[in-house]
Amino acid sequence: MKSTQTLLILKVTLGPLMVALSHYLGKLKGHGMGGRLIGLPITTGPFILIISLQEGTQFGKHAAHGVLLGQIALAIYCWVYTFISPRMNWYQAITTATATVLAVGYATTHIAFTTTQALVVLIAIWLAAMKFWPKSSNAPVFVESPQWELPVRIAVTLTIFIGLAALAPHLGANVSGALSTYPVIASVVSAFNHRRYGPASTMATLRGLMESFPITIAFIAILAYAL
Repeated sequence: MKSTQTLLILKVTLGPLMVALSHYLGKLKGHGMGGRLIGLPITTGPFILIISLQEGTQFGKHAAHGVLLGQIALAIYCWVYTFISPRMNWYQAITTATATVLAVGYATTHIAFTTTQALVVLIAIWLAAMKFWPKSSNAPVFVESPQWELPVRIAVTLTIFIGLAALAPHLGANVSGALSTYPVIASVVSAFNHRRYGPASTMATLRGLMESFPITIAFIAILAYAL
């Protein structure tokens, strides 16, 4: 119970902060830089460390393993959304990417990956995604966002986090496991950027996120093996 509360507290505090920082960094330094920020283990790292202190190293090791599986779903989400965003509007793209990532999350809950196997699969998916990353035919469009948009982004992020936390106990282990892999911050940022700036900006954001992946993978893997 304590670990669940800790996770929710971290998500509802760090999650909106990451969305806000990504929003401003994207405006100042470009959408790719905003994506690199949300790709770093700023939310997952503290969670694993705090859980290890609260529940013990074995629980922390299990949490790190779960985060690795979640990164598989995140990498696939980024590639799928990027691939389909030039062909779809934002709500069609996020619906398709969400369905894909939930299917992947559901599948990973049925496969008994070891930490090493999860790491190998994750690295392979990341390498394949970067090699076959779709090229954008347009440059990202920079337009001034209305003042209400950032509060709405934060409110949507909080709603999804709290909604998933409220639903999880009623959905069974496998469905809850799939939902736990859903990339809330990436989905909010990608959909809003797609709607506001166009698909090229979303492609740049998610590309930046994927460029930060090696740091995140290495950090989580070290925790998973060291704990």
